[in-house]
Amino acid sequence: MAGGLAAVLLVGGGGFLIGRATAPEPAPPVAAALTPQGEAPPAPTAIAPPPTLDRAGLLDLVADAIDAASASRPLPEAVQAAAGRRFDLMLPFGCEGPVEGERTAPFGWRYDEAKSTLRVWINPVRWERALWGITKTGEGKAAFEGFWIARPWSTAPECPATPLSGGINTDPSGQAQGELAIARLIGDDAGKSARRLDIVKRMAPDDFDAVRGFALRITGRLQSAEAGGPVRCFQRAGLHERPQCMIIGDFADLRVENSKTGDLLGVWPASETNQRE
Repeated sequence: MAGGLAAVLLVGGGGFLIGRATAPEPAPPVAAALTPQGEAPPAPTAIAPPPTLDRAGLLDLVADAIDAASASRPLPEAVQAAAGRRFDLMLPFGCEGPVEGERTAPFGWRYDEAKSTLRVWINPVRWERALWGITKTGEGKAAFEGFWIARPWSTAPECPATPLSGGINTDPSGQAQGELAIARLIGDDAGKSARRLDIVKRMAPDDFDAVRGFALRITGRLQSAEAGGPVRCFQRAGLHERPQCMIIGDFADLRVENSKTGDLLGVWPASETNQRE
């Protein structure tokens, strides 16, 4: 009897172990599906600021403003919406070579070989706001101060490869005239002369290129300045004349660069350019 009982236990235990080995494994627990209420909200997409407007971008805005002014239409929405955008404008100058005599030209430079000294100067221009069809003063004797943009039909930020002959045309009063200007609103009287910006540096003749000249770099943001938009176009002699335009901006600073090397020759914060000599 004892032997039979042992045999039964042995067979039963073996069967249990065989059953354990051959039985299918239980399925893993299924994760509960997320409900719409439990889903994590998508990460907010960062909105990139509009790109900084360079010379080509600014001239595109001016072209749209000229087209509207020529047809007596309001300033296009795309131009008005540009108010507040950053700009970085290069104004090449000195492409005609050195300027002799009095430093009355809007832009100029000369080189003293005996002293190895380069002198560069810039004379900002001032305009009464009424000259641009803005009659509301609101700020006393506020005026515009800025610069004529030479060769406004070119998007190139540097002097032409071929040396230019002659300079900027001037009217009988000696003030340079042009088709396009860039300016900022200032609190000073337009009748007062603007401060001339001067640079004097010792420099070897090979450190600059008389053909490539120099460049004035103006950075800032476009503004409307109560002018109906960041670009103001005006036809003084009637509808048969090409409009004369002004880009209106809030200047951050003015920089003069050596076009041959890209080196910075001088910088003036906008707050300092109002001071007169």
